[in-house]
Amino acid sequence: MCIIWFMIPSQPSNVMVISIALIIDVVGAMLTWFSFLPAVIVSMCPPALTLVGSLYLQGDKVFLAASTLLFLLTCFGIISSRKLAGMLNYALQMSFELEEQRQIANKERQLAIEASARAEQEAHNAQFERKRSVEIMTAAAQQRERLINLLKLKNEERERFIRAAYHDTMQPLAAIGAQTVVMKLDPGLTTNGPAIEALNEIERSRRDIAEGIRGIYDLFQWGAHEPKLEAVSIHDLLMEIEKRFSEPAKSINLQFRIHPSKVSKLHGNSDYAMLKRVLENLVSNAIKYTEQGGIVIGAVGFRETLRIDIWDTGAGIAPDQHQKIFEEFYQVDEQAPGIGLGLPIVRLLVERLSGHTLSFRSRLGHGSRFSITLPRCEAPTRLDQSPLTATTSAAPLTGAYVIVVENNKNVLNGLRSLFESLGCIVRIAVNLKDLQQLIEAAPDRAPDVVISDYRLRNNETGADVVKLIEQHFDWTIVPVVFYSANLDIPEALLAKPLRYIERKGIAPDSLITKVQEAVLSGRNVRTREIEEKALSS
Repeated sequence: MCIIWFMIPSQPSNVMVISIALIIDVVGAMLTWFSFLPAVIVSMCPPALTLVGSLYLQGDKVFLAASTLLFLLTCFGIISSRKLAGMLNYALQMSFELEEQRQIANKERQLAIEASARAEQEAHNAQFERKRSVEIMTAAAQQRERLINLLKLKNEERERFIRAAYHDTMQPLAAIGAQTVVMKLDPGLTTNGPAIEALNEIERSRRDIAEGIRGIYDLFQWGAHEPKLEAVSIHDLLMEIEKRFSEPAKSINLQFRIHPSKVSKLHGNSDYAMLKRVLENLVSNAIKYTEQGGIVIGAVGFRETLRIDIWDTGAGIAPDQHQKIFEEFYQVDEQAPGIGLGLPIVRLLVERLSGHTLSFRSRLGHGSRFSITLPRCEAPTRLDQSPLTATTSAAPLTGAYVIVVENNKNVLNGLRSLFESLGCIVRIAVNLKDLQQLIEAAPDRAPDVVISDYRLRNNETGADVVKLIEQHFDWTIVPVVFYSANLDIPEALLAKPLRYIERKGIAPDSLITKVQEAVLSGRNVRTREIEEKALSS
């Protein structure tokens, strides 16, 4: 404005130079705020357009040139300001975005650092927990091992206690049983009715005690027994049952019948000892609760199974007692002998035998029928064993040479009296040394049978007895009957020919029958040996 006001038109060159210099100076100063276009327009356009118009009105070429140049500079300033403003705005926007991204990146980096720290802490915690878990598991395993070892020790202690208690109880019962039979055979007592009745009562009481103790022992023994399934001849099994229970049943005026013709070819897949115990308990129970009539045992075969039935004509069982009779120590008749373990043992054994089932039917006043169903199988192929097979008829024992090896003096004296009363020649020994002396006293006379306890003193066993007998009488086979309260006799020892086992304390009659069978079998073998030698010579 000042240039216009003091402009001297007569000197256009000076005016132009001064104007251009001032305009450049103003424009240069304005470039510092060219980024804000409205400010450029407000501050630059009024003076610039006024000057351009004044110069243009002068009409001179120089003024026209200055006016044109000034106009172009003004336009350039406006255009440059617009572009610069856009560039600055973009730069600011990018700066803001970069700052925002930087802040986001910093935040993410901080989060990553925190996450890494948490992960590291969690890994440390996991490692600590894992280490602690391993320590806990190790401690638990050690504790479990200690408990298992303690349980084994307790079971071993219990087993030793039960076996010792059973053995120590059966020893005097065996002695009582033997002496009772001896007294009943005394000619002076055969006509004394009250004395015979008293002896019978003693024998019944002794047998009840023995059966009760045997039941408790069986609950322990069979619970840990692993069944050994094999082909079992039902005929042979029932013949064993008949041998044991026929006379006791007849002694109380009960009929006892078995149908061997129907079972002669039947074989079942079972454990012989366990199945025999099942039938013994069922038959014993039937005899106990039958006052008149009798017991009938039979078997029937099907395509894949067979069934053994035991009928009795007893009083029967009420429906509300059908489940209770299988409970330990429960008795239908509290006045009946025994302690109520027969049927619980039957249930336990049947449950342990694969494929075996137990069923029964009973009506009050009409008796009962118990049935055992088991898998059927083919008869095993066997070699001819006729030389070692005894007949079922009782062999006379008169004159039989019997050696008894027993460390309990009461049992030893009872057995000696028993078999001497039956006409046997009895020699006794309490250990291997005594047995050695007996053999050396008559080295050429083999005994007809050796009756031996299995557990002797000073760690001597029935196996040592058999070994000594076999060494001295290697020219023949001597029957051996193990009469023992301990039933843990090695199977390999019993698997040899003419080896028998009879449980102590149950029934002297059963021992006598077993000894008769052993004597007869031994004599059959020796007769066969003599015939073979005669033929060979």
